Amino acid sequence: MTSTHEIDWTGRVLRLRVEGPAQGGEFVARHEGRVVFCRGGITGEVVDVRVDGDPGRSFCRGTVQRVVEASADRIETYCPAAAAGAGCCDWSHIRAEAARGFSGRILAEQAGRIGRITVPGESVPVEVPAGDGAVTGWRTVARWVSGPDGVPGVRRARSRELVTQPCVQADPRLLEAVRAAAVGPHREILGVLGDDGEVHLARRPLTDQAPRGRDRRSGHAAATRARARHSRAEPWETVAGPSTVVRRVGGHAWRLPIDAFWQAHRSAAGHYAGLVGTAVTGAPGLPDRPTVWDLYGGAGLFSAAVLDVAPDARVTVVESARSSLGAVETALGADVAPRTVLARVESFLEESAGDRDPADRPDLVVLDPPRGGAGIPVMTALAARTRSRIVHVGCDPASLARDVGVLVAAGWTLVDLRGVAAFPGTHHVEGLAVLDSPRAR
Repeated sequence: MTSTHEIDWTGRVLRLRVEGPAQGGEFVARHEGRVVFCRGGITGEVVDVRVDGDPGRSFCRGTVQRVVEASADRIETYCPAAAAGAGCCDWSHIRAEAARGFSGRILAEQAGRIGRITVPGESVPVEVPAGDGAVTGWRTVARWVSGPDGVPGVRRARSRELVTQPCVQADPRLLEAVRAAAVGPHREILGVLGDDGEVHLARRPLTDQAPRGRDRRSGHAAATRARARHSRAEPWETVAGPSTVVRRVGGHAWRLPIDAFWQAHRSAAGHYAGLVGTAVTGAPGLPDRPTVWDLYGGAGLFSAAVLDVAPDARVTVVESARSSLGAVETALGADVAPRTVLARVESFLEESAGDRDPADRPDLVVLDPPRGGAGIPVMTALAARTRSRIVHVGCDPASLARDVGVLVAAGWTLVDLRGVAAFPGTHHVEGLAVLDSPRAR
């Protein structure tokens, strides 16, 4: 049996020169041959970092305690909750334009490292949703938790501890309503601002209050905890506003349950719908009545965008959440509403694999998977069966790079890759990739 030298720098304060941004929002520095992931740093700075956690491998993680040499991109943290240690607005100390640049570097780095995709330059362009450059008050869907005293707050970074200073992401009307509501102790609170200006609040008991941290098993453990938490969660109890939420994009209106998925940023849904419409219009060799699959389709936002530019398209929406799928026909009208399939995408692809009619194969696919991405089996199947174009809206740079890399390896051409700063003040960046089939005319 071999033994390894155990290293534990936990509690040490290190003076470091910060390098580039890393996937996950931290910045990279190095000390004595090890990587130190720094929370609160910016490229080029000299900082004192306290090591918060050390798994004993080639890296450890820490938080900036003092800035010795500041970057020109550093600003005063504008989120009170983040300034108090919450994990919400982890990039609120960085100028918005510079933060988009760092996000673009992360997208490019993940594309190359994970997807084996070559992108021009060192950065992918990152745009603000529909020109909406607000860094506060942009969120129309937000969550809080309450402690034993019933006061709502957000979690401290890498902790279950609550921070009760306000986070600036939520629309002020939501924050005001949450503060005024008597939600009770140990509750999860959901606030939603409809596009009609109506405020909706719901609550349910917390299902997981165990301490959490980041160790060598944290990625798998966090995913396991999240799945278990959602499976045990009780139904939401509405405490303010109607139980259905009005959403509008273009000439379409949806009435959705309060917990149905919708883009959190007030301008993101319309922005993505516009990008999808443009991608459909430019798809090579589409027939007059193209077959389109809208996978992980939610309430049919992208189906509406497709039908706006290709009204004769034969659209199928695949979604596993019944509450979202039920709103498709209401929003689009019974005469033009797409076919809806209540299923996991994997199951839908397996069941449709034997279709012999060429008309049942998609000419174009739009997919908007959850943060973990669609995965290699799904992307492999789509690469083999899609005739013209695939539009992938990705919530995470790493999973987007992996998914797109499957298509590129299969001979598909990446014609557009861009980021969307749909979570300003944070490291989270979304991406949109457009790829054309080698079979496209």
